[in-house]
Amino acid sequence: MEFRPAGSHEIDRVMEILTDGREALAELGIDQWQQGYPHREAIEADVAWGESYVAEQDGRLLGTCMVTFRGDPNYDEIDGKWLTESVASEPRYAAIHRVAVAADARGLGVAKFLMASAEALARETDCESVRVDTHPGNFPMRNLALRCGFEKCGVIQVLEAGNVPNATPDRVAFEKIL
Repeated sequence: MEFRPAGSHEIDRVMEILTDGREALAELGIDQWQQGYPHREAIEADVAWGESYVAEQDGRLLGTCMVTFRGDPNYDEIDGKWLTESVASEPRYAAIHRVAVAADARGLGVAKFLMASAEALARETDCESVRVDTHPGNFPMRNLALRCGFEKCGVIQVLEAGNVPNATPDRVAFEKIL
């Protein structure tokens, strides 16, 4: 499998994979991503920033994630404690968001590959740590983070969720020191 930046010509496929992720969350009864997010404009911005990544095998995109080094303001306040001291205005961490795997690629280790590859990318850029968050009910993602060596640090609030009716703003936050 190869981990690489997504190209603008691949946005449609990335959106298909995210739709598969949205449907998997709905099957678990989770309200995350059920109001049209992540929307195309967000993915277009990720690609433009060079922050959208894909897992590709034999010419086929199997998964996607976003990795940013610009900091995440949602991580500045936590009910708990991060393993490292770093804020969005001066981030020394990478943040992984929007992890999704194509429905027909589930069970092949794609999500674990995405997480490990994002971690390797963070190491290459001399980050101090990697952070990720997920919906409290997203036990598959919570378990994945723990299996990948992340530690649960507490709960953050996703400010954007406040604009979505009936959306849960709480996210369980994890961090891994590099």
